[in-house]
Formats: sequence, structure tokens, C-alpha cells
Amino acid sequence: MKIFETAPDTWEQIHLTHETIYTYGTVVKFLPHRLVLRPREGHLIRLNTMNLTATPAPEIVLYRDMLDNAIATATFQESASELRILSEFRVSVPPESPEDCDPIFVTHPADIAGIEQMVAVPYLQYIYPHEVTSLRDWFSGAGLAPRAGELAPLFDNMAALIHRVIKYTRREAMGVQSPTETLALSTGSCRDMAVLMMETSRALGYPARFVSGYLETSNSMVGRGSTHGWTEVYLPDHGWVGYDPSIGKRVGPHHIAVGVSHHPRGVMPVSGGYVGPGGVINSLNVRITTERLPPFQPQVT
Repeated sequence: MKIFETAPDTWEQIHLTHETIYTYGTVVKFLPHRLVLRPREGHLIRLNTMNLTATPAPEIVLYRDMLDNAIATATFQESASELRILSEFRVSVPPESPEDCDPIFVTHPADIAGIEQMVAVPYLQYIYPHEVTSLRDWFSGAGLAPRAGELAPLFDNMAALIHRVIKYTRREAMGVQSPTETLALSTGSCRDMAVLMMETSRALGYPARFVSGYLETSNSMVGRGSTHGWTEVYLPDHGWVGYDPSIGKRVGPHHIAVGVSHHPRGVMPVSGGYVGPGGVINSLNVRITTERLPPFQPQVT
């Protein structure tokens, strides 16, 4: 297997812009904002360029948190009645492959051994512990729970099941629904479906985490995209594997992760506050666009 230090010339680029605009009914002072917007690089994604700006102009400090997410803290000195935050980057991604859809067979129950047991602890903690039994019963009732020692495409089946029984709804409200609420309503956002899969995976004994990022779609190509959320499950001998229950499939080259956490609140793309009268936020507008570009050509000096 050849390991690429730079993206091969067959990898196209995705040019993504993410603009967040807050408007207020009066001039306010902005508190520091936490920005989780930088793509997480790996063997299947390469960050080529990135520009992060805001108006009013902030002082930006970059660091990596305990989960190895790239975090930017923006501190503002100037007060204003509008705050604009613009993230723009280009990443190289591989072409789609039939292997992206191949199921991964795992032996049940999970076998997390050695030093990984300690690392896995936060990813096995339930957000909704009172719903664990209901989630196990729901998954078993669907006829997909494998017997002990059985080799099965457990999480491919789970992602497909959630996609089949939950209708995707673009929900702008803050926070997430609980897993049983999503099941009772039979509707939910990508965040809600990701939390349902994350908690069900944990209920079966597998470490799982929430992923925040973007999904390149026909909507994002015409400027109507949105942030996206999905689930990663830790599978022995495979590592962290991404599943997107909102489309019922494994994560592929159209997904761009920016943050991971054991809890969805840990990777909100933009979070912060202001000092001023209560209830003066007039609007929040988010605009995300993507464009396909030719392969990246490094400059030679």
C-alpha cells in the first residue's frame, strides 16, 4: 500500500465557504467565540488552504483541544450591531470508490483490549442513561442484533435502519432530541440521527462519538448547504469508522469532518455570547457553499 504525503493528482479539491452572520437590534459587546471550523486532516483528506476572518476584526488564538480538534478562539475589542464570521478552505479528497460502500463485518460483542480500554471510557458513557434499555430493545426488535460470537455488518445495518425509520428534517432549533424522542417522532435532523446511532452503539458496548462537519451535496453547490453531523464507531482492527445515518451509509469522500467529541455540544461550529440587552438578536443566517476544483498543484519555489 502506498502512503501519500501529498494528495495524488487524481484527487479533486472541494472549495468550501461557511459564513455565519448575527444581527442585533443595537450595538453589543462580543464575548470570546469558540470556532470549530478547521477540517481534520488524515490519510483520506488534505487541507490545502484556509482563511478565517471576522467582522469586527478579532484577535484569533489557535490551539488543539484534548480530543485533537483544531480550535480558534476569537476575541473582539470592537462593539457592533452585526457579527460576521467567514471560514473558507480547500481540501483534496479521493474519488469515490466501491469500497466506500462495502460493509464492515464485526464480531459481537466488542473486544476493546489493553490500553484502548482506558481511552474508550468517555466514548462509552451514555448521554441518556435512562434510555439504554429501550435502545437495546428497539435494535433487537428490528431483528438486527447479532448473537454472541456472530460476525455481522452490525453498524452498516444500524445506519441503514435509522435512515429507513427516521425521516430527515432540517431542524434549526438548538440542541438535539433524545434518541427515544427521535424514535417516537420518526423524524429528526442529522444531529438527532447521529445521537440516536451513537447512543445505540454505546448501548451495545461499542465506543462511539459525534462528528461535526460538512457534507457536499447538490444543496451546498448552490449555496443552500448546512453544517452536518454523523457518528463514528470504534471497531477493533478498523479504528474509528464513520457512519452517516441520515443517508444510511458509511462516510465517504463527500464528508468533511471538523470536530469530534463524546458529546454533540463539544463541537458546535460557532459558540459565544455578547454583553447587551436581552433578546436583541434579530437574526442568525448561515450560508455554506461548495465547489469542485481541479487537483491541487503545489507551488514550486
